[in-house]
Amino acid sequence: MNSKYISMLVALFVSSLALSQSVFADEKTCADINWKPNILASFAGIDQACQEVVIRDGKNYAHFEVKLVRAQKSGQVTVQMKLRDGSYVKGTFFAPMDFHVLSDSGRTRFHMDELSPGDVLDVFIPESRIENGTLGENTA
Repeated sequence: MNSKYISMLVALFVSSLALSQSVFADEKTCADINWKPNILASFAGIDQACQEVVIRDGKNYAHFEVKLVRAQKSGQVTVQMKLRDGSYVKGTFFAPMDFHVLSDSGRTRFHMDELSPGDVLDVFIPESRIENGTLGENTA
């Protein structure tokens, strides 16, 4: 993709997640998430990069805005995560095989390595993956 700025929805282990169908969680915020020490150590600033908590089908998702730096075929993805204060912090993770990007640009699915550096993504991560400490691991 050649666009410098695109708006996409990314879902981990979710077949679809559309903002138009999401309900914003009034009762839960990013501060309420149980950020496991190994997640905080592996992804510096991730707790400050969480923009909000969104509910979909009764499950909580942490919402992040990220700018793609690099995505490799191995599944390793490097991004700049936007912090709530507007600054950015770099993070690298391994995208699972079913990690996909949803877009309103005509195509419905992209693999991370099909995206271009500089693409901006809205990422929704299930709270359960954060709280059980299994986020972004290399499963290869």
